[in-house]
Amino acid sequence: MYAVLSVTDKTGIVEFGAGLRKLGASLVATSGTAGLLRDAGMDAAVIGDLSGVPEMMGGRVRAFHPSVFGGLLYRRGHASDEAEAHQHGIPRIDVLACNFKDLVADDGIAGALDSIDIGGPAMLRAAAKNFPSVLPVVDPADYGEVLRALGAAGGEVAAVDPAFRRSLAAKAFGRTCAYDRSIQRILDGTGTRE
Repeated sequence: MYAVLSVTDKTGIVEFGAGLRKLGASLVATSGTAGLLRDAGMDAAVIGDLSGVPEMMGGRVRAFHPSVFGGLLYRRGHASDEAEAHQHGIPRIDVLACNFKDLVADDGIAGALDSIDIGGPAMLRAAAKNFPSVLPVVDPADYGEVLRALGAAGGEVAAVDPAFRRSLAAKAFGRTCAYDRSIQRILDGTGTRE
């Protein structure tokens, strides 16, 4: 089991990572999150270790790879998906913790464009789409409940209460929706300057 951690708000991420490790997860993280986990004494690979492709273009391109998105999207127990995952060495990603900060229109359009997170929301949407098999965790306030649910389920996402999995997916899609709306408001000029 892999858990991918890519968080701007790092509240509780070290404790969450430690809890996931106790449940047998291998941690994979974006560079800043991986550094924090390593500083806390945990093994944490970076996304490039999983994909075989390093971060590039100033961090704009790091998660876009079938090893990441395939791991989030393949349907467990679906014969052809399982076969393709095995054939291409795509790992089973069971947990995605991902959050990103809201944009504000204080740096103008150029600054906003440079700050738009593409990979995080895309990973979150992929995990939420596949919530029967992946736990998409967008809110640090949910870390404890996710660990409790996974622990009670023996580390198996499919054994976690379906209503809880669905609620995590709904929260994830709500977050990406709000994020996209903030981008729209900046681009169409209706966003407020803070």
